[in-house]
Amino acid sequence: MKFLHLSDLHFGKLLFEYSLLEDQEYWCRQVLDLLQNDPHDAVIIAGDLYDRSVPPGDAVAMMDRFLTALVSQLRLPVLAIAGNHDGSQRLAFGAGLYRNSGLYLSALPSREVERITLEDRWGPVDFWLLPYLTPADGKTLFPQENPHTFQETYRLMMEENLPRLVPGRRNVLVAHGFFCRLSPEHPVGELETCESETTVGTADLVDAALFEPFQYCAFGHLHGSQRAGSERMRYCGSPLAYSVSEERQVKSVLSVELDGQGNCTVTPIVFSPLRKVRSVSGTMEELCAPTGGTFVSDDYVFVNLMTDGVEPDAARRIRNLYPHYLGIRYVSPLEKETVLGGGEALRKLDLCQAFRAFYEQTQGEPLTEDAMRAVRQAAQEKEEQS
Repeated sequence: MKFLHLSDLHFGKLLFEYSLLEDQEYWCRQVLDLLQNDPHDAVIIAGDLYDRSVPPGDAVAMMDRFLTALVSQLRLPVLAIAGNHDGSQRLAFGAGLYRNSGLYLSALPSREVERITLEDRWGPVDFWLLPYLTPADGKTLFPQENPHTFQETYRLMMEENLPRLVPGRRNVLVAHGFFCRLSPEHPVGELETCESETTVGTADLVDAALFEPFQYCAFGHLHGSQRAGSERMRYCGSPLAYSVSEERQVKSVLSVELDGQGNCTVTPIVFSPLRKVRSVSGTMEELCAPTGGTFVSDDYVFVNLMTDGVEPDAARRIRNLYPHYLGIRYVSPLEKETVLGGGEALRKLDLCQAFRAFYEQTQGEPLTEDAMRAVRQAAQEKEEQS
């Protein structure tokens, strides 16, 4: 059984002021080209098909085109679940009708997890579709147990459904959440998170050891491609960088092959985005130098502008360089030395210089000479006392 693991599509996403529909359409074409040239048996979408519960019409239209191409043109079964960004009630509409065409969409949590069985040359493979689940869902589904945490809710769900696994069959779990194999050495896991994900500390963290009986776990929710503490438990990550904090992540989809004994081979497939998300730093003169102030790149760029004061007409000049610039952060030269330069530069400053840097970073204005004299006097008194 060979299937493609996707998640966190977030169709309809805005990056600052920019709609990413063109970038997402470009990614969809790459996925379809891959599947055309490298046949798979199924496609998994592990939640967050849309970016919000009521997606814009053009995002719904794009999703319709993408799913239609997968199911009707490529004749591939698609197994999808709702994530925390999806409107589960709306996503559930028509699910019963879709099944007849090969689109299996599980949007509403149920005490009995939906099981879809596909066949390959070695026999049946059961796919378990578990949409995003909260303790509030757990209280509804398990009123007698009345779970209060994500861990308790998922434990009850597994206790209810693991007895349904057929002995000798291969099983794949599709789930959306904050999962990791925990251990005494790493009690909160080792997961890479970013700004565009919705997590509340570790309150929603679930020990993925609950899912040990499954031969592969296709997870969604985290935007970086990574293991969830096990080779068989994977996040494929989002197709694109949806925040500046993701600029260094290598985005991929996962091609998973499951043999007759349930051993899986996972191959990341990297697509080039239409536009990268990245940040640049420098003075206005340094940024303008390569092209004399004209077009540099069509990427989505966040600019750290090094300056002592206000740069006249900065936004227009930056837009000439980067038409899709995301924002400008003004950084003083001293902050550049102490923050961007790291701890080594900070250690070179004396107490007065360090205090000045701290004050200007936190207050956004220079320290007055009178205040600086008071700082020097306090530093000298401390030196005499030590």
